[in-house]
Amino acid sequence: MKALSTATALELLGPEYCFETKLYLKGDDLVVKGGGDPTLCSTSLTGDFSAWLRALRMAGVREITGDLIMDPSRFESRTTPNEWPWGDVGNYYGAGPSGLNFHKNSFALTFNPGKLWGSARLSKIWPKPPGVKFENEMRTGRAGSGDQGYVYGGPGAQRIWLRGTIPMGGPFTIYGALPDPPKMCGVALRDFLEKEGIGITGKLRVEKALLEDLEPLFVQRSPSLAKIAKGTNHRSVNLYADSIFKSLTPAGSTAGAVVKVRHHWGKMGVDLTGFVMQDGSGLSPRNTVTARQMTRILKLALREGRGRDFRASLPVAGRSGTMLNFGKGTLVEGRVRAKSGSLTRVRSYAGYLEARSGREYAFAIFVNNEIGRSKGAIVQVLSRFIAEH
Repeated sequence: MKALSTATALELLGPEYCFETKLYLKGDDLVVKGGGDPTLCSTSLTGDFSAWLRALRMAGVREITGDLIMDPSRFESRTTPNEWPWGDVGNYYGAGPSGLNFHKNSFALTFNPGKLWGSARLSKIWPKPPGVKFENEMRTGRAGSGDQGYVYGGPGAQRIWLRGTIPMGGPFTIYGALPDPPKMCGVALRDFLEKEGIGITGKLRVEKALLEDLEPLFVQRSPSLAKIAKGTNHRSVNLYADSIFKSLTPAGSTAGAVVKVRHHWGKMGVDLTGFVMQDGSGLSPRNTVTARQMTRILKLALREGRGRDFRASLPVAGRSGTMLNFGKGTLVEGRVRAKSGSLTRVRSYAGYLEARSGREYAFAIFVNNEIGRSKGAIVQVLSRFIAEH
């Protein structure tokens, strides 16, 4: 689904498309109008705020005597589709897209393990979601057992449960989904501005702002869509994929984006019988697409010399991204660019391969109800095809 979302967006929006977050001064209020940018403050809580501060100072602002308004209305208010599993939506990979995303819509929780099967103490939450109470039921698992901890919450949650196990040893960190990214962004921005000498005397509000014909004080532009698509497919970031997906329509809705995807590829001649798209990331187990549909779309994405940025967004087998360990040391290494995808008992690969003849092929291999490990068999199938064509 990430491959479909990014391929469609690169065609319809263009590789140079950028998400825009806009700052406005509306009377005494400061308004942050989100544009669905999934990279906003992605590496640091305040990484993008320095430019906002400079814009305020250049405008002569020394204090905000009104309210701080965070406007996420670029996307629909429903951030997580009904079809996403409950066990996913509280964790970082189940963070749904907001019209005002912030810090990958995630937060970190650090635990200190205790005795085997004993309680694990929650020692740090960063950034701490405002107004949220945590119920810690995390236990200590065996050394080397890895991350078996889960965060149970959801959009707007005011109480979050922490369950599962973290391994014995030193402190261990897991990541959850922010219940209210726009509010978290507002808290972080307010704290940042106050430390820099610009106080805010009013309230923090999350709502749609009526901006009429106001000109923005500052426009924060994201990296290009081509760069974000590469990050999406190389690291398999659900939030990036779903933000790109929702940006296909002015209303920022999942239903509208599905219509857009179906219309675009349908008019290209793809038979979409049986095709069901519930999101842009593939997190829903109700998504369905056939291998024939996928390969047809992949082939069309490169028509007439187009698709350079899409091809580049896919990691290379044995060399990069989520495909780093796929086919290393075999004929597949360096000859396959593909997006991998997996759910419980599902393993999928779709992309392009270069045969020994130098000819390029689109391919898709989907394994449902997987028993055992199919990865090695898939590498063998692709290696044989490369050798024989």
